[in-house]
Amino acid sequence: MKGQYFLKDKKATIYTRIPSYKDEHGVYRKGGYMPITAAPLWCYARQESQGLKYAAGQLNLNDESRMFVFNNNPHITQTCLILYRGEWYCISRVDTTDDYNGDMFIYVTEAAQGDRPKESEIVPYDPTKL
Repeated sequence: MKGQYFLKDKKATIYTRIPSYKDEHGVYRKGGYMPITAAPLWCYARQESQGLKYAAGQLNLNDESRMFVFNNNPHITQTCLILYRGEWYCISRVDTTDDYNGDMFIYVTEAAQGDRPKESEIVPYDPTKL
């Protein structure tokens, strides 16, 4: 069974940055961070092993602390943020499987205080903004 060892028993929310915009009534709306899906996504999450930390060090990505595995989603990019168990993470790299139809391996670093969105910057999900 393909991917059997990746038990996706956890949930994480992925946020993308949206710019300020005018709504359908011409009212100016402030941008912010919006989830890319209406509900949290199922994922596999684990802390980086020493082998992965060594490999990341070869790419000068020494701060990577965690790896997530999500189903393929075209809205997941390196500019997104992940909220997992109350902690914010910045995506440092995204690896896909060879066919781009399987799992996405997301490597993250802990978000610095300045990278974490404020409560007022989080906007509700709206599929028309993606």
